[in-house]
Amino acid sequence: MASLMMQIEQAEKALARLREVVGIEQVSMLERDAAILRFTLAVETTWKTARRALIELFGQARLDSGSPKAFVRESHMAGWLNDQQTQAALRMMNDRNLTVHTYNEDTAKELYQRLGDHSALTGIWLAAIRRSVATEGEPA
Repeated sequence: MASLMMQIEQAEKALARLREVVGIEQVSMLERDAAILRFTLAVETTWKTARRALIELFGQARLDSGSPKAFVRESHMAGWLNDQQTQAALRMMNDRNLTVHTYNEDTAKELYQRLGDHSALTGIWLAAIRRSVATEGEPA
């Protein structure tokens, strides 16, 4: 569990870096693009942290897919995300896919506007994972 806690801390650091650039009113293209990259890194580290935590806490056999969206759904089943948060996280994964597979100026502008909500949701998700891991590590 110690290395999982280190992975959670790394994801939290990536989220903190995203939060540094979210919500800047007059954002330059460079700042916006940096924010989108930080978003991608925060989301990547978060879903991969969820994957690892799910495997360590519940076992590999429970997982039937390795996609980020599958781990969002599994996080819902683990109680880390409620119904509304799960739907928002699935939309967040769609935005993540946009950053990875395409680049369009209008899409970048729209995505930047959603980064604040995505940042907040990522924080909720990581906090839930951290609580679950900390509870699991407590002596019986």
